[in-house]
Amino acid sequence: MKKILAIVLVLAMALSLAACGGDTGSSAPAGGSSAAGDSSTAAQSITYWSMWTSEEPQGKVIAEAAAAFEAETGIHVNIEWKGRDITTVLAAALDGGESIDVFDDDFQRVSTQFSSYCYDLEDMAAAAGYEDFAVAALPAAVRRWAGSLVCIPYQPYTSGVFFTMSSFEAAGLVDEEGNAIVPTTWDELLTTCKALKDAGYTALAQDDAYTMYAYGFLLARLIGQEAVSTLAKEGGWAENEAAKQAAQAIVDLKENGYLSSTSPDAYPAGENEIGFGTASMVINASWVPSEITNNTDCDETWGFFNFPDMGGTDPATVANIGAQAMAVNKNSANAQAAFDFIMFITSGEWDQTMALETSSIPVDTRNTEWPEMIAGVRDGFNAQTDVYDWNMGLNDNADIKESLTAYLAQLFEGTMTAQEFVDSMDALY
Repeated sequence: MKKILAIVLVLAMALSLAACGGDTGSSAPAGGSSAAGDSSTAAQSITYWSMWTSEEPQGKVIAEAAAAFEAETGIHVNIEWKGRDITTVLAAALDGGESIDVFDDDFQRVSTQFSSYCYDLEDMAAAAGYEDFAVAALPAAVRRWAGSLVCIPYQPYTSGVFFTMSSFEAAGLVDEEGNAIVPTTWDELLTTCKALKDAGYTALAQDDAYTMYAYGFLLARLIGQEAVSTLAKEGGWAENEAAKQAAQAIVDLKENGYLSSTSPDAYPAGENEIGFGTASMVINASWVPSEITNNTDCDETWGFFNFPDMGGTDPATVANIGAQAMAVNKNSANAQAAFDFIMFITSGEWDQTMALETSSIPVDTRNTEWPEMIAGVRDGFNAQTDVYDWNMGLNDNADIKESLTAYLAQLFEGTMTAQEFVDSMDALY
């Protein structure tokens, strides 16, 4: 009887220990720290709010990648296609405790407006070796805005001067191997413009939607974006020699006939002149070759060079570079799984697929196949060392935007002098 009682007691103790779960087996996997409450990448489902729609090329790639991620990891990705409305609905959803693990938007907006909602990815990124293949300027910009790596950029664009090889060939601006001879300084750009004009081309197309963009590039090259921002916010245009110099550069382009007689044209009429074969170059971002091709059904080989050095503060290796970015909700219970999904999308096979399917730049430097339309951008993009914001600091005072745009239109029309421009700007303050 005593032996039977002892056996019963031992069995009872074993069952009690099993119920208490003595071996949890739920520690975060190698490859990154997890958020509080994260049960590791063995989580069965994560929710992703997407800035795309399911019908867009980007959305189609992401949907395919999510299916591949589930097949490989067993983790289902519940995608909610929010489109561009995500910018207006995301903060309220996160404040309300909506179950969101991953979200994306413009990478500067995520790094500034939404950074307080983001999980710090530094440790997980380091464990994944992210810096070994990331385009260096992109995480550097995120850290500058947010203070740490709060998101992973993808599908980047760069900016500078885009041109057609056919126009450069007609103007004799190619070497013996057929490579374009591109300018690196402003004086060299003026020489290039003259050769193109002599060959019968409008050297530079200019649309009304990008007048701040062109002037911002000129001004930032001379004094740097921080000084441009200060000028926009505080004034003092007439006392700033660079402000007048940049305005005079536009006046000179117009007076020398390097801009069309109708510039600035109503967007996209100016850039479309390139597709129709009457203009050669445009200051814009790396979506413009695809945009012009779609608008005009042209069949051109595209060239690119970084906006020239003006002999001022910034070299030609600084550009307006943008991207989208994916972030992990700081309250996600599945932070490691969410990060793993982000890396799955933004590196390797699926980054390459995204680039080819959307005619965009690979964000993983190991991916060497670029879309044919922007293949000429690669060397210039890889040379970039720092990032300008959109319009290079001129956006930092919304109160002057409308008037600044109007005065720049007059500069490009040739109806305002550089001195009149800076005086008119100061009158706004």
